[in-house]
Amino acid sequence: MHIIWASEVEDKLRELLADTPPAYRKYLDPDVRECAELHAHRQGKSEVDEDAMIRGYITTIPRHLRDGIHEILGQHNIDIQYYRPVFDEPNPLDHNHVHKS
Repeated sequence: MHIIWASEVEDKLRELLADTPPAYRKYLDPDVRECAELHAHRQGKSEVDEDAMIRGYITTIPRHLRDGIHEILGQHNIDIQYYRPVFDEPNPLDHNHVHKS
């Protein structure tokens, strides 16, 4: 399945990455895109929307470091309370292999 990215979502991801400190960015490049696409696929979407992109951004960061991205998300008007459950989700790329349809 081919997942497309809306241009405004690509722009939002670029802005988030630009504001992400290097200590966190090293976890995001290049996996954040793949993670976002997995979230979109799991939700039955053929396009990465802002929700899937944010979920991918959060879950790409190791769980023990995710509290450190609250400020970045807040600066971009992302509702931390809404995404709070995502902070506890595993990184879908952490497995020895990833199942793709």
